[in-house]
Amino acid sequence: MAYFVRIGAFRGNVSGVGSRGYHVFRRAQKVIVRWGAIEVRPGARFYWRYAQEKVFRFRSVSAAASRLAAEIKRRAVRERYSQLPRGQKIRRASLIA
Repeated sequence: MAYFVRIGAFRGNVSGVGSRGYHVFRRAQKVIVRWGAIEVRPGARFYWRYAQEKVFRFRSVSAAASRLAAEIKRRAVRERYSQLPRGQKIRRASLIA
């Protein structure tokens, strides 16, 4: 499971800045890509503000694994997202009282 974040300048936003996250993972013959706005809290903790999801289905596990590798490479190289260290993840938003 790979988590990616990008915080900073986004030309498409009205304000010009933003924080976005991606979660790319595989379950058997499916590759799931989840993305959306994130919130950064003290202690370098990341929380989803909202998320969308797309599921890619394949005929074989090897085809799904190949697509997973391509998606991870795409986020890191082409889109310049930073991969979170192993063990750190983007958590579900908790209610703040």
